[in-house]
Amino acid sequence: MVYCKNCSLVQLSYVISTERVFADQYTYLTGTTKSLVEYFDNLANELVRKFGLRKGDIVIDIGSNDGTFLKSFMKLEMNVLGIEGSPKPVAVANANGVKTINNFFGKGISELVIKNLNDSSRVKLITAMNVLAHTDNINDFLEEVKKLMTKDTVFVSQSHYLVKLLENLEFDTVYHEHLRYYTLTSLMKLFSKHNFKIFDAQQSKFYGGSILVYADMNKKPASTNLDSILKFEQGINVKEKFDKMKAMLEKNKLELLQLLFDIKKQGKTAVGIGAPMKASTFLNFYKITPDLLKYLAEVNPLKINTISPGVHIPVVDEEIVFREQPDYALILSWNVADDIIKSYRNKGYRGKFIIPIPSVRIIE
Repeated sequence: MVYCKNCSLVQLSYVISTERVFADQYTYLTGTTKSLVEYFDNLANELVRKFGLRKGDIVIDIGSNDGTFLKSFMKLEMNVLGIEGSPKPVAVANANGVKTINNFFGKGISELVIKNLNDSSRVKLITAMNVLAHTDNINDFLEEVKKLMTKDTVFVSQSHYLVKLLENLEFDTVYHEHLRYYTLTSLMKLFSKHNFKIFDAQQSKFYGGSILVYADMNKKPASTNLDSILKFEQGINVKEKFDKMKAMLEKNKLELLQLLFDIKKQGKTAVGIGAPMKASTFLNFYKITPDLLKYLAEVNPLKINTISPGVHIPVVDEEIVFREQPDYALILSWNVADDIIKSYRNKGYRGKFIIPIPSVRIIE
């Protein structure tokens, strides 16, 4: 990861093309995370109310995955269109009646989008949820978004928040998909280059800590919330926080490995819950292999019967957990640990949970 002192942007120094990262092998499905479905339902209601959307107004979601967010707007009688480059999620979206274009959002895409709209003047909302950090050409991306906007359109984007990443040891959100790690300050500098005006922002606990920003071309006055976040960021020393995170992670790694070794020594079993992208960074950095973690349990059918990159832990159907009742379950999707624990208890799991971040904890 590299840090720019001029614009305060943190990004990866090596970029894999969007077309390669999100090609046929991409298996993430938004709709498999219940808490995310509920979050999008609530956010859709909030956005429709906040910006006075009416029946038949058009909502475009960029990087729409399986159409989960757009489904929330469909319930509110909005016309929707998704743009998604990964074919497997697109197939799921279209099968569920969410109109989705199978294309990556980049140079020239706006013409194709307009052709798929009945009336482009009714585009009131464009959303990009955890997408800005993923695209390999952000400047082309924003220029194409601009071509879809009218004077009444609001562009809403959500990104992982660098400040929370550093504070909460969220090192495992760093992987090849996430090219950039934003603060509000760096986002405002980026957006201003393309004549967007960010007029409001808010923090969200989702994804371990995100920042939601609202932008338009109308130059709305800045909210007090925007000013307070910017002022807060002025007091942050990014390099100092990175150094502190590194020291804490080394301690955390030793504690977790010791716990897993003790579990094995006692003749007990430990498995992983979830096989999110972040698990690849986590498991490889900690060097956790199948001798310490028997398997990873998943609900996403596209991931079951695969293996975790690098450490080669098999990914299985989560039903096996309830049948075998392993002694410990390491929650790899730790950012939604509360929901996972509740769900697993309801389904009959009787073992103990391990939450690895920001500190190693055992939940009886």
